[in-house]
Parts: sequence; structure tokens; C-alpha cells
Amino acid sequence: MLIVLLIFGLSLVPALISTWISLRSQERVQAEFGRAMEVAARRGLKAAIQRDRDLNYVEGLGYVIGDFTCEMNARSPYLRCAMNPCGPCTGCQFYEPPIVREVVMTVPEATNACPIPPMPNTCPLPAFSSVV
Repeated sequence: MLIVLLIFGLSLVPALISTWISLRSQERVQAEFGRAMEVAARRGLKAAIQRDRDLNYVEGLGYVIGDFTCEMNARSPYLRCAMNPCGPCTGCQFYEPPIVREVVMTVPEATNACPIPPMPNTCPLPAFSSVV
């Protein structure tokens, strides 16, 4: 009976060690996260994150910094564009307005503009024999 209890006790040792290591590392991660939050608050990163960065919401893309209509815009919430990543879009020498391609659909002026070939009087289908 003593051997069975010893084997059972030894089988629980890895699980206990794993639980102890997991709890210890979780406490360490929470402490480091708290210190990181304090450092961020001291450096003023909250103010930098919360400021208006010319952030616009575009359906299908999410948030975009800068003028979305510019061809040079990176369409990203982190980077404005490659030419002027920090500056405002107004007055940028690399600003390129969007190229709008306008499709004009016109109705043909004359009825003969798109001639339709005449339909044949007879249909060249093979004759079917009806078997009753």
C-alpha cells in the first residue's frame, strides 16, 4: 500500500511544479505590465495616443491617418504616407489628388449605329421523327 501511495504522490509532482511555475510567471507578467503602464503615464504617451492625428474612419479599411483622397496615402492607422509620414497633408508638395475616371455612357445617335443581323426565316434544325 505504501508503494501505491508513493507512486501516486510522485505522479502529482509534475502537475504541482507546473502550477507553481505558471502562477509565479503570471505574477511576474502582471508586475511588469503595471510598471510599463506607470512609465507610459510618466512619459506622456497617453496624451500622444489620445491626440487628434487626423484620424479618419473609412468603411472597409478601418482608421486611416491623413487625407484618404491622396494617392500617396498609406491607408494605415500608423503611417500617413511615405513622402510625409509626420506632417499634415495640407500644403504637402507631394499631395496628389485622386484620379477620377469618369465613364460616360451615351445612347447611339442613329438606329443603324449597332446593326443587328436579320433573323433567318427558316430554322436549320434537323427534322425529328415522331415514333408512336
